[in-house]
Amino acid sequence: MSRLARFVLVACLAACSGIPILSLPKLIALQGKLLDANPEEFMIAIQADARLAPPTGSSPVLNIDIKPNEEGDYPRVQRMLGMQATGWSPLHKGLAPAPRGRKWLVYSFTPESAAELRRIQATFRDLKGKAKGGSVKLGISQESIAARNPELAGTKWESWLQASRADGFFELWSGALGDLLARAEGSR
Repeated sequence: MSRLARFVLVACLAACSGIPILSLPKLIALQGKLLDANPEEFMIAIQADARLAPPTGSSPVLNIDIKPNEEGDYPRVQRMLGMQATGWSPLHKGLAPAPRGRKWLVYSFTPESAAELRRIQATFRDLKGKAKGGSVKLGISQESIAARNPELAGTKWESWLQASRADGFFELWSGALGDLLARAEGSR
């Protein structure tokens, strides 16, 4: 399949899934940037109804799956990197103040997750030029933050991502909270 055909297919899927079309190039580039990203700058922000109260200790998780093209070329890496809550700031590039009745929930890597990402990055820097390539799949699990309150099911949920401070945040997904929870249930 040609690159253009893949982009069109991804664009069509994104249009149906709540992923903004303008975010597609950033999402595609993210797979390559992850191995060079500064873990301290990687953040996820969620704009939700102000009544939403995430369960204590809940946070998003970045799922990483790095698989070699040829089995045995290097060990497959499958990690779940936890995040921790941090505050919203007007200095966050791309995140305007939340409108009335809404709030920002902002998360960054825990120190342990940042250290694990640095270890993964170092491993793959050492392999550069020695391995025959592979694939990088990223996913962000955020359903643990979402309250399973039927009253909030129809409220808007926006997920934003920052890979570097210089680039700032971009919208990752937008839809109803109920849709987010249904997708999470469907992927299990």
